[in-house]
Amino acid sequence: MIWLKVKEVAKLLRKTERAIQLNIENYEYRHIKGKGRGGIQIEIALESLPQEAQNRYNNIQEEITYKEITQFSGRQREEANFKALIVENYRKSQLSPDEFVKTFNQNNPDDMITKTQLFRWQRKYKAGDVADLIDKRGGYNRGQINISDDAWNYFYALYMTLQKRTVQRCWEKTQEVYNDIPSVSVFERKIATIPKLVMIYYREGEKAFRDNLPSMERSRLDINSNDIWFSDHHLVDAAVINNRGRVFRPWLTVFFDARSNKVISFIVRDKSADATVVKQCLRLGMEGHGVPNEVYFDNGKDYREKSFNADFPISLVKQLGIGTIYASPYHGQAKTVERFFGTFEDRLCKFLPTYLGKDAKQRPENMRVMFDKLAPIAPTMEEFTELLKGYFEEYNHTASEGIDMDNKCPEQVYFENLHTKKEVMDKSILRILCGTFDERTVDKNGIRYQNRMYYNTELLAHVGEKVIINADPYNMDELNIFDMDMRAICKAMAKVRTPFRHTTQEQMREAQKEIKNAKKLVEKYKPVRELDAMQIIARNQLTEKRYEENPDMKVVDSVNPKMTENSRILNASVESKRTPEEESVSASLMAKYKKAIGG
Repeated sequence: MIWLKVKEVAKLLRKTERAIQLNIENYEYRHIKGKGRGGIQIEIALESLPQEAQNRYNNIQEEITYKEITQFSGRQREEANFKALIVENYRKSQLSPDEFVKTFNQNNPDDMITKTQLFRWQRKYKAGDVADLIDKRGGYNRGQINISDDAWNYFYALYMTLQKRTVQRCWEKTQEVYNDIPSVSVFERKIATIPKLVMIYYREGEKAFRDNLPSMERSRLDINSNDIWFSDHHLVDAAVINNRGRVFRPWLTVFFDARSNKVISFIVRDKSADATVVKQCLRLGMEGHGVPNEVYFDNGKDYREKSFNADFPISLVKQLGIGTIYASPYHGQAKTVERFFGTFEDRLCKFLPTYLGKDAKQRPENMRVMFDKLAPIAPTMEEFTELLKGYFEEYNHTASEGIDMDNKCPEQVYFENLHTKKEVMDKSILRILCGTFDERTVDKNGIRYQNRMYYNTELLAHVGEKVIINADPYNMDELNIFDMDMRAICKAMAKVRTPFRHTTQEQMREAQKEIKNAKKLVEKYKPVRELDAMQIIARNQLTEKRYEENPDMKVVDSVNPKMTENSRILNASVESKRTPEEESVSASLMAKYKKAIGG
């Protein structure tokens, strides 16, 4: 794959760099280290640019344009192409005009030309447009389709719809309004000149159009296992039932290795995909297989959360050094994961009793009922998850005839090409990075998050301050709390909400303890009363004497205390040992975090 800088792409597309950056989601791109915001630079894949831009990059001039050529008969087009071929051969021959004409006529006695004709064709063809070589003399009598613009537009609006009306019926309706139109065969010939992809888009829909776009065949021999991981979501074409008795179509999120097609990790659940499930699925993959060098995403909003933004200081990808590549929008064939889901449906879902079909048209007749009617035959979520585990295990150990697989199974190809494995950091740190980060303000009762209050005594010193919270979606009973510089403060636990008439003694004791701690904090920050000169001198002398007796003694400034003693010691230690590498949530800073909260 060829990667270009934004400046190069702007030149190829004849646009400004700003225009390219504002519309970056229209292309397949990745972040790399380099000059730019935060030391990050954007590169765009040449293959995701329009074909004309790719040709411009490769210095290729299109041989044929369709400006007008499709409006003429086959004989006229054939003649034009013949003339174009003669001009091209003349250009390449390096012969004089007389020599070329003489040689050509000797070899083609039935199609002899003159030097005048050669020069005329060369002038018309200088822009490389075959349509300019078409002999338009004789007008419609030479084959051009004779339909008035108004009649054609009326017919075209009737025909190019998802109702897929026939040419005959649309012609009849057009004739009712324009009674001087030519025969239906003329309309059929003009319809035949419309490109196939255009017909698919307007008569079969956008999805069918995307499915018929040309996909890029890429060699995987130049990458290793764990170089690139793909990911995508899929709404399963079968119904299952959860433990609450609700029948639904589950959502499946998958990560798999680009070199080997091996399924790395998956999560199936009963609600639509979001950024949270992407991070958790990636975490499962990294815990079992190490950290990938790059992840390949589509342009869905689930994959554009700040955890995957290299410009966000505490993003998952920045902290783990993972590059991100985004596929061209609406071009799923750029990822082999689309074919993977098709195979998945054929081999597993079609054998389930509640298989629903790809769409409403393909839904089996016995499945055309309300979902609650399927409850007696629907597999449970637990049963379906076990089926998925078995299927993916079988898939990973089944020989593949795919490109660059050499008839080996994904598992074998994965380990044969796993030359380096970037081990994951401590799993508890990984859970933090794969969690949700947000900002909150500390109030007297702690921190409110998702309608729950979280509290720790250490938060009393930060009432009124903004902090960064980190939540693990699989353990919402606690939050990791950082200050705005991402230094650890504490781990806050969810507060128990007690009923009005049934508060327990233990809950009362806990509430009294919180009040007591708050009073201690207030007392610690109590202003010092005014001292006269003799008292100040006496205090200073006493301090000096104690320091001489115990040089290791810690002196607390009681006149202007800005923090608690514990906070002062912790922050002094952190500040004195901080290095440039520790300015964000790095592994070493996380080690401080674990030590601070005993995690």
